[in-house]
Amino acid sequence: MMYLRGYNGLGGCFGYGDGFFGPWMMMGSGVLLLVAVIIAAVILFKMASSKKRGDSSLELLKLRYAKGEISEAEYLKMKKVLSK
Repeated sequence: MMYLRGYNGLGGCFGYGDGFFGPWMMMGSGVLLLVAVIIAAVILFKMASSKKRGDSSLELLKLRYAKGEISEAEYLKMKKVLSK
């Protein structure tokens, strides 16, 4: 007696056989997941680096003001520009 394995007994993608879409769908979803993780990592890295860059410029400005290299008016003007 013939066991019905998949569509029309051919062992296609609806039964026990591998079918055509099974492995491709698994690989495709794995690749999509990997791409999503890489994109998220790049976005988070850019956000962190831009935040550090802005902080370091303000720290440098504060240091220049503390050393007396710039006046208070120049400090406030530059701080306003950097805060935008």
